[in-house]
Amino acid sequence: MRSIILTLRTLSSIALVALAVPFLWATVSGDYYMTVTGVSMQPTYEVGDVLVVQAPKGDELQTPGKPVVVSFSAGDTSDQYVHRVETVTEDGAILKGDGNEVSDPLPVTQEQVLGTPRFALQGTWATLFRMSELWAVRLIVGAVFLIALFVPSKRKDRSATAGPAEASAERADDATEAERVLAGLVSGGQSR
Repeated sequence: MRSIILTLRTLSSIALVALAVPFLWATVSGDYYMTVTGVSMQPTYEVGDVLVVQAPKGDELQTPGKPVVVSFSAGDTSDQYVHRVETVTEDGAILKGDGNEVSDPLPVTQEQVLGTPRFALQGTWATLFRMSELWAVRLIVGAVFLIALFVPSKRKDRSATAGPAEASAERADDATEAERVLAGLVSGGQSR
């Protein structure tokens, strides 16, 4: 029972830390997370991948080939998408998705840039991240952690509540039992 409780405490502690990391990362770095919902950037980004998007610096549209996250309306993340800078223009840039055969019809301006992907969580990591964003998962992990934290991990030591004479007798009984087991192992388990 003790090993189960300790394992549960360890796993729930790791899960709790894992749930906190994305929040702490976003708080410290200013990044935000975007889930890819379309196929226009395949094979670079697949549907379900999670992009960690860093804030714009002002020169994102100056480098052909650079992926950028933009929106149709400046600052609106509800219509955001990620495409690659194909051609630099005087006002901004023409973008194109890696999976698209034609370029985007309209150029984008720097005001429409929400940022650039810092890195992408893909496959199992993306799935785990999306699951960690669910409140039900957060509540379950928190509840398991609290339960594991307050469940005693070992039985109470009777010698701690017993008097000195009783504790000494209990230790002597334990030593005698250990000697009998050891003697049985040495003699090959033969009975006399």
